[in-house]
Amino acid sequence: MEQPVTIEIPREWIKGLPDEELTYRHIIRLGIKQVKIERAIKLYRDGVGSPGYICEQMGITKHDLVHEMKLRNIEPDFSEQTVQEELML
Repeated sequence: MEQPVTIEIPREWIKGLPDEELTYRHIIRLGIKQVKIERAIKLYRDGVGSPGYICEQMGITKHDLVHEMKLRNIEPDFSEQTVQEELML
């Protein structure tokens, strides 16, 4: 299901990018993903739940969350079962 959204973007933010709907959709998709990851990291730091639980709630993959956490020098706590599941991937 899509939700129509109209926003005004300063020209300097998109300078040098193609003026195409596909480009704007890609920008929005990346932005939403990044905001979800940042929110997930905050929830994890606040002790809301495990990485798996938070990923389910935020609609992101564990792989993406763990990758971003490692970039920020955050080591997620994993159960032995989770470690084994991740090794199977």
